[in-house]
Amino acid sequence: MTSRTKLLTLIIAGLVVVAAVAVLLVTTLNRPKEVAKPDPVAATVPVALAADGLPKNFSLGVVMTFGSSGEPGTEYNRAVQGAVVAADRFAQDGASMDLPTQNDSGTEDGARAAVRTLGEQGVSGIIVASTGPQAVAAAKAAEELGLPVILPYADPLDPGASTWTLKPSTAALEGALGTALEGKSRVLLVSDGGPVPAAVPLAGTLNLGEFADVPALAQEAAVRTGDQPLPLPEDAPEGTQAMTTAEPADAVVVSAATPQRLARLVQALQSRSVSVPLILPDGATAPAFATALAELDGTVSGQLVTVAPAGGDGSALQKDAQGRGMSAFLSAVRLAAGETTTSNLTNDAPFSGDAWAADTASHDAVVALVRAAATAESANPAEVGEALRAMSFGPGEGIAGPALDFSKSAALTVEAAPAYASPQDLGLRPANDEAPRLVWIQSAATP
Repeated sequence: MTSRTKLLTLIIAGLVVVAAVAVLLVTTLNRPKEVAKPDPVAATVPVALAADGLPKNFSLGVVMTFGSSGEPGTEYNRAVQGAVVAADRFAQDGASMDLPTQNDSGTEDGARAAVRTLGEQGVSGIIVASTGPQAVAAAKAAEELGLPVILPYADPLDPGASTWTLKPSTAALEGALGTALEGKSRVLLVSDGGPVPAAVPLAGTLNLGEFADVPALAQEAAVRTGDQPLPLPEDAPEGTQAMTTAEPADAVVVSAATPQRLARLVQALQSRSVSVPLILPDGATAPAFATALAELDGTVSGQLVTVAPAGGDGSALQKDAQGRGMSAFLSAVRLAAGETTTSNLTNDAPFSGDAWAADTASHDAVVALVRAAATAESANPAEVGEALRAMSFGPGEGIAGPALDFSKSAALTVEAAPAYASPQDLGLRPANDEAPRLVWIQSAATP
């Protein structure tokens, strides 16, 4: 090949390369942008909820234990106001409903009477907001009348085909409790009539009944954790240096029969400068606990740990489907609180007074029963229950909390996990200077 031929070949090759680059550049610049994968839930979950097919004059009954002074069963009286929010969201789209409410008087007989009254009023389903024996009695009474029933805060015994709970199972709660105590080897139980966690190995137990009063119990607990010195013997020489226990407890599980008594124990332990994590397995997420702790001037901090399913106000900050569902719920809470004509379930006070506590469990119970009735296009309780047994719900259906599957009596689809107390005001609910500042935030952090 001559020099001239080589030169000509190089020039042609260069032109080919330039042309190829030009084609590639044009193709790249004009290539359509990659379409994002569709989100299973709309970018914005609407505040108003539609219920096409919902019969007119539709109603759902609510059974509560009236009172606010710590009576058993009243723990969630403010939380269940989330039902008002759900009804308001459906009303915004034209699907109105009634939520007649009955008092179970804190007794099993009262619960059965309350359910019978609601059945006579023609409700299509029941939401039981109380806890304890009266909640179980209400569920059984509803089953006998053929009414579908949802218990947001209690476990039914031997539930029927149309009875559901939204509460985590005992096994799930104890599993989460074990997670919260990982790395702790000397766990002390402080109890005031509450349940004893079976899955937790305990290094010691202090029961209130064995002490003169709550401060005496708290003092002994502080000694066991090494935060207070051991008492000196009566015959100790003057100037004897006080000692602390050689093997202090590294966590305290606090258990009580009611949220109010739980708050009393927590405040007493804090007043004795107990510094180890305080694990609260029962009742801490109830608004009654937050209220009682605030009234006692207890401290809200990450020292307080409870167990609960994923969710809570903090999830509204997530950039996912659940975050959008919670954000829509909280927007609805603010709207309902801003309406002076919107009352609480018992119609004796504005909803705004309970807006800080209205929760997703009661809201989602209403959403589920309304969706079932709309699907069945019937207010007949049997048909509503049958429809609900074949349904599951997530943010796309208006659920604000964790996803629910009603093909089983325990409808909650997520496990419980540790949650840590925070006094932070997330600014997601209406401002209320009288509301306690306590938000439970789930985190992988170890206390």
